[in-house]
Amino acid sequence: MTKRREPLTYQHTLTKVAARIGWDRCAHICGVSERSVRNWSDPDCETEIRMIDAERLDRAYLEHGGECAPFHHLMTLRLELSAKGSAATCMFSIASSVAKESGEAIAALVAAAGSLDDTTRRAAVKEGEEAIAALTHAMAALARLPVEAA
Repeated sequence: MTKRREPLTYQHTLTKVAARIGWDRCAHICGVSERSVRNWSDPDCETEIRMIDAERLDRAYLEHGGECAPFHHLMTLRLELSAKGSAATCMFSIASSVAKESGEAIAALVAAAGSLDDTTRRAAVKEGEEAIAALTHAMAALARLPVEAA
């Protein structure tokens, strides 16, 4: 059975990187065994990835066609969220941003669907990325909301 890795965690991010470049390549880049890298991705394991190795894997991910530096992106997002204060008070603003960005992405996709213009298609991709970023930010904020005890 596959172990659940929560979104916006280093374990989840490492799994994403390994899916693109391979566990063996991750181990080689970090100078450790493949078992060590897999342990870094295990939420039940005490050991975690070192920052220098996260940076190395970000570079490798980008070199293998990745769209961003995943560990850098994760850390930035987590820091932004911690700096914003209470997620509950920000949720209305975040939801508004998600609605705006999603609407713009849908409009751009509709425009690109009927267009042969490369500029229009690039604009649709840009708007889609912005919508994904807004949704990612919203998911992170939801994870910070207090949970009612059962």
